[in-house]
Amino acid sequence: MAFTVWLGGDQGAADCGDGDRYEFLTGGVLGVHYAEPGQWSDYYPPGTWTRVAAEPNHRPGEPQDRSIGPDFE
Repeated sequence: MAFTVWLGGDQGAADCGDGDRYEFLTGGVLGVHYAEPGQWSDYYPPGTWTRVAAEPNHRPGEPQDRSIGPDFE
């Protein structure tokens, strides 16, 4: 797991992979972009997502960078 997005209500959490990216957009919109070819990006407006937790070497807007930080494997 590179990062997890918690969604509001009963939707639970979504785990995302090392090559996936997340970004915080204007107005509190969360963008999630997937590394898998052909998979569309998801955009969550404010109120539909509650939290994002990422490994220390997975910064917003970038895929996970294994050249920095601890090895989680």
